[in-house]
Amino acid sequence: MAASILAITSTFLSISTSGQAFTPSNNADSFSQRPISSMGRHRQTRSPILFSSQLGNDSVDKREGAPSVSDSAFFRSVSTLDRVKGDYDDDHDDSSYTCEKKRILYMEKEIELLSQLDPNHPINYIDSHIEDDIQEHMTKMEEATLEELSALWHGQQGAINEHKLRFYESRLQDVQGSLDGPVALEHYGSCLDLIHEHCCVDSPGTAQSNGRLEEVDFDKLDLGKWIEPAHHLANLLAKTDRLAESKAWTEEILAEKPWHVGALSMMRIVCLRLNDEEAAMKWAVKGLPGLSPQSRTWRSEWVQESVDLAKEKLAELRKDLTDKIVAKIEISVRTTSSVMTEGMIVFDDSAWQ
Repeated sequence: MAASILAITSTFLSISTSGQAFTPSNNADSFSQRPISSMGRHRQTRSPILFSSQLGNDSVDKREGAPSVSDSAFFRSVSTLDRVKGDYDDDHDDSSYTCEKKRILYMEKEIELLSQLDPNHPINYIDSHIEDDIQEHMTKMEEATLEELSALWHGQQGAINEHKLRFYESRLQDVQGSLDGPVALEHYGSCLDLIHEHCCVDSPGTAQSNGRLEEVDFDKLDLGKWIEPAHHLANLLAKTDRLAESKAWTEEILAEKPWHVGALSMMRIVCLRLNDEEAAMKWAVKGLPGLSPQSRTWRSEWVQESVDLAKEKLAELRKDLTDKIVAKIEISVRTTSSVMTEGMIVFDDSAWQ
């Protein structure tokens, strides 16, 4: 059994450290193989995203044309390791392990959506040589893709938490004046509660709802677990003229997701309000380029760079998950071996007596 574990672990490690993103395994419904006419020319033809509730049950997007993430070699290996780990550990339902698997699924989907922002992606093709028609079609596809990305980021911690966050966002217009006001301070505390509950590195924490961001230790937060509460908090801080704090949060967001379109726009606006025109120009250049004929090459380069960065994040997540699984298996094997050895000694002593 130990030999089989070693063989499976070696295979799994070779997959997780290859540095390559997940790819659909000859999926007949992939975008590259679908007829252009089936992709739809208007946003209404695109199926709504299904991640807010379905991924809570480890399912994936089943709409037409979606890559079959569960068919990847990586997840086949994870399933195999699950079975082996279960042989040694009856209590192997590790919530942290499950969350890591779901996070990988989300990143896989995020890479797919990012790639659709490329003007050369098949979904942006239209059978027309009229520039106005091409521009209109690409604009509609961009709006739909950005909406799906937003839904993906909002729903990363399940439907209930998504509803909480969207409720807070709907109340942002009620916030007036400084952060010291009762409405703003309550809003700030509720949003920070979500961040501490879902993004702490070690264990859930408790927000300090007193309007002082100095008490937040970014080193203890992993915003990749749920990025949108931090983005909303940055918006709240900007609206209440806490520009330096808003900028600090936005920098943390972009350190985790350099392709976050909303955060890139927020950074430019905050820098302008801080009268830092040079920084504002720098962040404006880093933003998502437009869809004009003159910008499409630049946009394709932006998308490719963003996809490459996202794939690096994905490789890190896969390696972390691999390390956790292997470590748990090794502990289980050592524990089982120790128990068996101890049992043999007791048996021999009884026989001698």
